[in-house]
Amino acid sequence: MAADDRLTLSDDAAVICEDVVSRLFSREARYQHTKIAALVSSISDQVVQRLTQEAKLPRKYIALVSILQKNGAGVHAISSCSWNPTSDACYVHKSENSAMYCIVTVYGITV
Repeated sequence: MAADDRLTLSDDAAVICEDVVSRLFSREARYQHTKIAALVSSISDQVVQRLTQEAKLPRKYIALVSILQKNGAGVHAISSCSWNPTSDACYVHKSENSAMYCIVTVYGITV
């Protein structure tokens, strides 16, 4: 087994998601509906772009970004995929600030 075989999606995605979310999401102090679409688009585009350029393992990346307003209601989300469990993976990054939650789900699929 080569050293690259032990690398996981979280090895690549954790640092990138943390950096992108902290720069773009964490500075937003309040929920503004008119800004959410652009924020989601910016986060997903930058995560996928950086993973494509910087990741150690060659994969195709998909980023799903959800931003939810904090209003006292709960949220429950389920994701199911059918893929190659030995090479494909999923990584979830969660962040919150005083007004919102941000959940970034990254799928890494070997090509």
